Amino acid sequence: MNVNAINAVKATSYAVPQSKVIRNAQSDIKPAYSYNALDKMGALGMSMVKQPQKTLAVSFTGWSPEAHNKETIDKMVKIMKDPKVQKIAVSGHTSPDGDSFGTSFAMANLINQATGKKVDVFVFADKFPPHYEYLNTNPDVNVIVHKPGKPEDADKAAEKYGKYDLAIAVDCAETKLMAPDYRKGVMNKATYSMKIDHHPYKEEYNEKFGRTVNNKYAKTANLIDSSLPAAAEIAMQFVEPLGLKPEELRKETKDAMFTGMLTDTGCFKYANTPMTFEDAALLMKAGVNNREVNLNALGNTPKVVLDAEKVAMDKIQYSKNGKIAYIIEDADIKAAKKACKDAGYTQEGKDAVRDVCGRLPELEGVEVGFKVAEFGGSAALSIRSRSFDVSEIARSYGGGGHKNAAAFQIPKNGRTLEQTVSDFVNDLSKKIEKYEVQNGKVA
Repeated sequence: MNVNAINAVKATSYAVPQSKVIRNAQSDIKPAYSYNALDKMGALGMSMVKQPQKTLAVSFTGWSPEAHNKETIDKMVKIMKDPKVQKIAVSGHTSPDGDSFGTSFAMANLINQATGKKVDVFVFADKFPPHYEYLNTNPDVNVIVHKPGKPEDADKAAEKYGKYDLAIAVDCAETKLMAPDYRKGVMNKATYSMKIDHHPYKEEYNEKFGRTVNNKYAKTANLIDSSLPAAAEIAMQFVEPLGLKPEELRKETKDAMFTGMLTDTGCFKYANTPMTFEDAALLMKAGVNNREVNLNALGNTPKVVLDAEKVAMDKIQYSKNGKIAYIIEDADIKAAKKACKDAGYTQEGKDAVRDVCGRLPELEGVEVGFKVAEFGGSAALSIRSRSFDVSEIARSYGGGGHKNAAAFQIPKNGRTLEQTVSDFVNDLSKKIEKYEVQNGKVA
């Protein structure tokens, strides 16, 4: 890194005035620089603070090593503040998790506080999970629970909800992860549509039309940073551009940001850069109570949900070499999830089984863990790893995700689900053994 060039930029005093919270946090973390300083550094092709990997955002500071990220944020903020833009919707993905809820409420509250506009938050589920009610306390943020319909129901959704001036999708990598009728009837018909996400977007080449389709998918602006473990971290960088100060944010806004980070990192187990801990520190300096959010988002587990988790744990199987642990969703697991649904805990039951899958790579000797369920003529996998890159496996089957967490489907092609899984495990075992030899992990 050119130290002299950096010092020259520092000497020009491009730092912008920051709030008390930021000054206190940055005294422990790093200095603040405005976009102007970073733009000058852009000519050198480097960021002010070198991170282990390419990043696009960090918290309340507005710090951004990529000029195009600032341009995207400025464009989005300008539309959010436009007096003509009054009817606004924010949505996550179907079967929403903590990051989907956290980022949705964070963005809705930020827009409301900065502009005074009311915002609708669409939740694609059968009901609003009671343990996330601590985020739903702002009367100007209206929650709409929408049970996903089919694509052909788009006109009904359009008629029911009307035309929106702005629709924002968060933590939703692909359009197919949204409620189909909402996507076609609401988001696609909105005057402006935006996407805020931390998943790598999937590109699909259409042979018939000879072009790539579904590229990022929002027609107005796509803000994507796949280096961050939670979309909620991206929401943090909207604070100052919207003219807000961290210490002035509503409690539910800060709690929402922390919720997204907490849940999508597995209580910070999967955080892979110092940035996430810096952002968490900034939120706690701004008043977030870590213990309180933990208890709300992850505590108060109903017995029926704990029973579903126990059933899933009893179903864990291993490959012959012990490098792979997996769960096949059989009749017992389906019954346990149905019991959760009947008790009013549909999503919690799904999460209980999924969370067991997430812990599989933490088992002794296990490198990769996955959960598989029958889906039409395919085996649908949710896969996690310790260090092995499962995103490459996912892409080979037309899926996608991160290095250590991905999802995809394997056509059964006349095989049973169990045989399909067995063939996949045998093939994956060979890939893992080759990987470990190449990386010196075996004698």
